Amino acid sequence: MATLTKHLTSLKFKDRSYTVDLAYPLVLEYFKAIKDTHLTTREQLHTALYLFVGKQADDLSIDDQTQLLVAIYKTYIFTDTDRRLAEFVKHEPKAFDNEQDQALIYSAFLQQYGIDLSDPDIRMQLSWSQYNALLDGLGEDTYFRRITSIRTMKIPDDASDEYKDYIKRMKTMYALVTHDGSGKLTKDEVKAILAPLDMPHKMLKLKELREKHRI
Repeated sequence: MATLTKHLTSLKFKDRSYTVDLAYPLVLEYFKAIKDTHLTTREQLHTALYLFVGKQADDLSIDDQTQLLVAIYKTYIFTDTDRRLAEFVKHEPKAFDNEQDQALIYSAFLQQYGIDLSDPDIRMQLSWSQYNALLDGLGEDTYFRRITSIRTMKIPDDASDEYKDYIKRMKTMYALVTHDGSGKLTKDEVKAILAPLDMPHKMLKLKELREKHRI
């Protein structure tokens, strides 16, 4: 099994040192918190800071708490290197989503590294930077990498119509789910959900989606 690195680090902010927990599940929870429309901006801030530094920042002003969170984000979560890479690939389709592809990532880590991400002790030892390094290192023989390749591949202009249709179906089937802002699924998302189902199950799934006001 791969050796896990230390997930705790320190950050100096305004002449004070903070112990920052960068275990990757906490970072994923941070992303959920800042996108949670049910939380106020202040609640998002407090939730995010608590994930990383616990109660260490409780005595700071709102402005200082905000600056501390920004410092953590820029120093450890989305670094200058990450920003340069994001700029380079900004026009490329998104290859994966940590939440939607959780099962694929779990399987790939277990297959390639022998790391069981369902084990809470292992999860909380794995730092955000190491998690991403291991994710980047996953081989083409993992199902995760095969799916991400389908999502990002370009359909050759000289391919046969049959092959083009096949790739389009695969892209639709394995497409990441995005929302139009209303909580409803787009037409392509509905197609992707229904694609692997037979007709009776398609009808049942459509009924379920309507009842949940997803379509």
